Amino acid sequence: RLRSGGRPVVPPILQVSVLNREPEKVLAFADAVAEAFPLTKLVPCHFDAPVAATTREWSAAFDFLRGDTADSVLVRARRWLTRSAATLPDEDLAFLRDFDDNLVQAGAIRPPAPKVSADSKSTN
Repeated sequence: RLRSGGRPVVPPILQVSVLNREPEKVLAFADAVAEAFPLTKLVPCHFDAPVAATTREWSAAFDFLRGDTADSVLVRARRWLTRSAATLPDEDLAFLRDFDDNLVQAGAIRPPAPKVSADSKSTN
């Protein structure tokens, strides 16, 4: 499933326990990369490489950080157009979410931040 038909996917552990702590900053970074580089390939640190990917597919990989708000139609349309697996099935993430909850309860990490809505401003 992580291959998503060869499209870029943010690894589940990063979705559940790392990048969701600062979603506005992560999306600002992802948007800056998308604006600065006309992507055709990505070379991930893990998994098969290189991955043929467009700038749109790069951006769609971060849709898990976007909330279900006014831009949800745009997000859903981009997922359909790119066939992105940016949102992994809940049953696939259940263990990681439980693990994350235990780390938060133990005080080892802070809770995730809310998803970014269309009304949110990206910060650096």
